[in-house]
Amino acid sequence: MAKQKRMDQIKTLLSNYLSSGSIKATARQLKVSKNTVREYVRRAEAHSMDLSALLALDEEALSLIIHTPQGDQSDRRASVFGQQVDYWLEELRRPGVTRELLWQEYRVAHPGGYSCSQFCEHLRRQIGHRDLTLALEHEPGKVLMVDFAGKKMQWVDEHSGEVHVCEVLVAVLPFSQYSFCIALPSQCLADFIHGLNQSLLFLGALPKILLSDNLKAYVSRADRYEPTFTQLCEQLGAHYQLDLQATRVARPKDKASVENAVTQVYRRIYAPLRQEVFHSLQSLNESIIRQLELHNTQPYQKKAGSRQSLYQQYELPVMQPLPADLFEVKKIAKAKIQRNYHVFLGEEKNFYSVPWQHAGKQAEVLYTDRMVEVYVDQKRIATHQRLFLRGSPNRYQTREEHMPLHHLEWKKAQGYDAAYFLEQARILGPATQWAVQQVLLSRIHEPQAYNSCKGILQLAKKHTPERLEQAAKRCQDVGKTTYSMLKRILQLKLDQVQGQPLQLSLGLHENIRGSEYYQ
Repeated sequence: MAKQKRMDQIKTLLSNYLSSGSIKATARQLKVSKNTVREYVRRAEAHSMDLSALLALDEEALSLIIHTPQGDQSDRRASVFGQQVDYWLEELRRPGVTRELLWQEYRVAHPGGYSCSQFCEHLRRQIGHRDLTLALEHEPGKVLMVDFAGKKMQWVDEHSGEVHVCEVLVAVLPFSQYSFCIALPSQCLADFIHGLNQSLLFLGALPKILLSDNLKAYVSRADRYEPTFTQLCEQLGAHYQLDLQATRVARPKDKASVENAVTQVYRRIYAPLRQEVFHSLQSLNESIIRQLELHNTQPYQKKAGSRQSLYQQYELPVMQPLPADLFEVKKIAKAKIQRNYHVFLGEEKNFYSVPWQHAGKQAEVLYTDRMVEVYVDQKRIATHQRLFLRGSPNRYQTREEHMPLHHLEWKKAQGYDAAYFLEQARILGPATQWAVQQVLLSRIHEPQAYNSCKGILQLAKKHTPERLEQAAKRCQDVGKTTYSMLKRILQLKLDQVQGQPLQLSLGLHENIRGSEYYQ
């Protein structure tokens, strides 16, 4: 070759040769000699038979390959370089070691060695050979990858001004890159489970595999081949029929899709919301969902459709439906049933009733965010809706069917009103209802008459409703009644005397002065 070609001309030459496969055709098309084509093709194939890989390199890298002198000197430099590659790659893992530093040490030992740019290029090529990346083909709807974003979000308490920092859980389906994220109070197990539940609820269907790195909430013992998952995550996998998998330790490429999704979340969610101030975790997540919808429906740049359209077209039809109930975190605590037939739940410091016959026994309390179940001897004896208001401890939730009779009656007494007594008296008879009405009207403050009304109703139990009704009729004849009058009539059996009017006269008594005293 009389004259060197420019790199753009060399790339055009190699590209034409790759397409035609003929030196003669390439020379004729580009109007160069066949020897020129043959020489550049030889130099390229001396480095690699895959010309398409060479054409993918930038011009500087390709120039090093094409214009590197051939012969013994080149062979000697390549041999020396190859002998030290393993050492250099190991040194690069040490803090502060750079390629330029290694080149300076290399040139001190080998003054005729590669220049800095050639040294770095050859070293980069060796790293590429030893750390190859496989282009993966993802099966639609098979794997859901999850990870926590490194950067956090926050909301501010409107009253106290306290800033609450939130973790952000990101989930993505690799085939379509359909993404979800949610802000959580922490990375603890309960919050992680809640985030997974919300991820599946957002998808509306189940993948086959759940893949994450070795989070403490997910993996209790890391292992390349058989990691041990936390008990609650195993329960979640069994509930949803998911295969749990974990990546290799310190191998982010095992979940490259979610790593990329985290970057997209920073751009599409963090950045647009950076100027907004949120006053609750709920309002923060509502804004995240709105931005997430824009992200998933935004068209791809290099292919048709969007993340959402691909998900709905290819992934959703092959995924399993969600079960009727979401997985709930279930916790177990042991407690002794107290003398007041309640168990104490220490996590929230509240009390729940059980049938009074079980007082003093040992119980197991199984509870979730919504329910509390109490077991004695493996038998469930009580179920409650959970009381869970932070900052309001020492509350009692008591079911009437759990109370002994005398406690139930006492409790009912605390809720008496006039309507209750009148209704109970009406059942006994119209005269009894009239008597109760008179007693209620006899007090300035109505509640002061409730004990008297209870006494009247108790007379029906002691003397039968029929006798009480007859006694009330005798009082009705004189237009006046009290509890004491009714009690006296029943004790003296005056209700059973026919035709004898009720005597309201006080009769003779030594303490009665008489009319003469006032003359």
